Amino acid sequence: MTIKKTHAEWLVALIFVAVVALVFQQAATDMVEQGIASGGPYDNAAAYPKTIALILGGMVALQLGVQIIRRRAPADADTRAVQIRTLGRPALMVLIFAVYLGCLSPLGYHIATPIMLAALMALCGIRNAIAIVVPAVLISLAFAFAFEALLKIVLPGGFLHLNIAW
Repeated sequence: MTIKKTHAEWLVALIFVAVVALVFQQAATDMVEQGIASGGPYDNAAAYPKTIALILGGMVALQLGVQIIRRRAPADADTRAVQIRTLGRPALMVLIFAVYLGCLSPLGYHIATPIMLAALMALCGIRNAIAIVVPAVLISLAFAFAFEALLKIVLPGGFLHLNIAW
C-alpha cells in the first residue's frame, strides 16, 4: 500500500496542529480550574506550554508554507509515493513516547526517562551500549536538575518514590 508523500506530510502537520490546540484548550480549561493559569508569565504555569505550543505552531506554519511552494515545483516519479514502511520509524518513535507517557506515573521519571531515551537511540541506529546508556542517563539527570532544582517542579517519583534532593 502506498500513500503520497504530501498526504503524509499534511497528516503530520494536522497532528501537530491538534497538539497546539490541545495545549491551549488545557490551559484555558483544566489549568484555569486548578488555579495555575493566572497571573503574570512567571507565576503562570500555562506560560511555558503555551510558548512551546506557539513555537511549534510557527514551525508547522513554516513547514506548510514550504510544502505549498514545493507542491508547485514538478516532482520526479521517485519522490511521488512513500511506502508505509518508510513511516515505520517515526511511528515507532511516537509509540515509544506514548508508552513512556503511560509509564511515567507508575515507574517515575528517573526510571522511565532513561529507558525511553535509550529506546529512541537504539531505534535511530546506535548499537554501542555505552553510547546509549551514558547519554540517556546524563540527559535524564540534566533535565531532572533543570526542572527540580531550577524550576522547582516535582517530577513523578513512581511506585518507588524516587526523587533527587538537589
